[in-house]
This record gives sequence, C-alpha cells and structure tokens, in this order.
Amino acid sequence: MILRHILAVLTLTVSASAQTTFTDVHPVFVTKCSACHAVAGFGGFDIANANIPSAYSDSQLPSYYSPGQTKGFASYQRILDSTMPLGGGCSGDPAMDAGNTACLTAGQQALILAWLQDGQLGPVPSTGATFCFGDDSGTPCPCGNSGLADGGCANSVDPRGGKLAASGVASVAADGLVLRGTRMPNSSALFFQGSLPASGGTGTVFGDGLSCAQGTIVRLGTKTNVGGASQYPAGGDTLISVRGQNVPGNVRTYQVWYRNAALFCTSDTFNLTNGVRLTWSM
Repeated sequence: MILRHILAVLTLTVSASAQTTFTDVHPVFVTKCSACHAVAGFGGFDIANANIPSAYSDSQLPSYYSPGQTKGFASYQRILDSTMPLGGGCSGDPAMDAGNTACLTAGQQALILAWLQDGQLGPVPSTGATFCFGDDSGTPCPCGNSGLADGGCANSVDPRGGKLAASGVASVAADGLVLRGTRMPNSSALFFQGSLPASGGTGTVFGDGLSCAQGTIVRLGTKTNVGGASQYPAGGDTLISVRGQNVPGNVRTYQVWYRNAALFCTSDTFNLTNGVRLTWSM
C-alpha cells in the first residue's frame, strides 16, 4: 500500500526552476541516519556519508527492500512504514512523532519526497552554507506554515517555502557569486546582506516567515520574480562584493525578502527565504 502511494505521488509535476537535488536532502540523511549509514553502514549503504558524491552513489544502488527501485527510494518508504530510523521509536507520521528528535519532521519527509519527484538528482556545486529553515527544526513559522528543510516558511503559492541558494566564487578579487531565489510568488524580491545570523542561525519570526540575516543590513537589489524565481546579480548589476563592501575574511549572511500579498498567514504581506552564510576570500 505504501509503495503504491509513493509511486502515485511521484507522478506529480514539479517546476524545473525549483528542482530538489541530493545536495538539498543530504543534511536530512546526515541528521537522522548517521547512526547506521555514515561509515560502513548496514547493507553497505552510507547515504549519510560526509562525502556527498559517495553518499549519492550509494543512494542509487538497487534496493532489496523495494525491488526495482533505488535505495534512496526505499529509504523514504522505510521512513513512512516506521522501520527507519532504526530504533528511533518513530511511527512514520510526523504529527504522532512530534517531540521525538530521532524522527523526521513533516518538512524533512516532504523534502525527500520532492527529491524523488524530481528524479533523484545528484549533488550540485554550491557556495556557502544554507541555514534558518522553515521546517520547524528551529524557530517555528508564525502560523503553522512550515515548509521544507531547504527553504523558508510556506507561502501562498508554494507550500515548500521560498528557497535561496548561492553559486560561484565569493572572492573579492574575482567575484562570481550569484544568489538565486526560487519558489516565490511572481512579485518583487529584495536580495539583501547581513553581518550576523538571527538567533544563532534559527531565525526570528518576521511577517509570514523568518528573519535569518540580521546585524548590519545592505540592500543588494530588488528583482521581479518570473516563474517564481529571480537572481542577483543579473545583467549589469553591481557585484555582491562591491555592493556589500566586502573584504577578505568577512562572514556574511544573505536572504530574500519577497512580497506575498495574498491573505495567507499573518496580516503582513511579505515572507522570506532561508538564509545563506559564507566567508569572503581574497
């Protein structure tokens, strides 16, 4: 029954602009599966290995538990049928498992499902570290609007929440850093830089979401989302190193503050993505 349910759900269409990769889900496997699947794991399966390419390779091994499927697929099935995490005392239902830190949250389960829906895509190069997620693993979202474990709190058009990712080189001398936000309404989106993570990295409630980047704020630029996405810089925009007045050694946080005017959560008309934290080099 569970297998048929998963296969049915996997027929859903997910926007290509917001595809979930193994890079997104790997932190969940590390957090919840390291006890058995980090090094010399059960069944030769190390999906929580710190080496992300190696962990992904293991996720694509054929499964004995779900014949004809990968071990990555079988992991999700076993989470739902309560046989994983092993010995965690989990039911597979996040509502019933609330308070049991061994079990996956609804956002973490949904993130793995999104990865399966998108074709179990491999890891992609990324810059910096994402933090301050709207999946209730840290500060809860303001009105129960939790998202996935790779983005912010859910918004009116995407229950996974707005997502911010960085790519390129954060170098003062050869700046190639690009910030890209996805899973947002087609509205205005302000990309900004902070000097500190909010509440140690868990965020503080702000509007329909969480404020992640605080301290000294620099507004990088405002974009209009198309297809739920936008990026900074683009075209002739000022480089982030210049706009943010960065020097080697600076540790900075980044986030997108976007308009969400629909009556959805609080009376405020905005929400935010997750945060990205990185260190500038020479």
